[in-house]
Amino acid sequence: MDNLVERVAALHRVTIFSDVPGRTLVAVARAATEVVVEEGTTFIEEGDIEDHLFVVVEGRVRVHNGPHPLVDLGAGDTVGELAALLPEPRSASATALERTTLLRVDKTTLDQLIAERPALANGVIIGLVRSLRARRADGAES
Repeated sequence: MDNLVERVAALHRVTIFSDVPGRTLVAVARAATEVVVEEGTTFIEEGDIEDHLFVVVEGRVRVHNGPHPLVDLGAGDTVGELAALLPEPRSASATALERTTLLRVDKTTLDQLIAERPALANGVIIGLVRSLRARRADGAES
């Protein structure tokens, strides 16, 4: 995904970035790092202290505690978003269920972009609240 337009489109489909203006998403897209992981690859390890989030562009990932699955995510979802705001030990692991393309957004990038573009902070906060509410509702139904 070398095309900046494709990256911006991928970010726009993500809940935490859905209310962010396009020009701001261009800055996020430029700063993001593309990561491709093969099926079975664990790219977030429970207990690790990291400071980035991943946007799932293509493929599927499973978030799990050891062998216990928590949620499966696909294109348009984020994983590890809380670490990009407050780096603490990861509460779960994430493993690719198939070949998966991710965009990695680091905390330093997110912090810089939020400082330069306050609209991004608002979009991220709104998106995180929506995401947490949706996950809580999914958990309540299972």
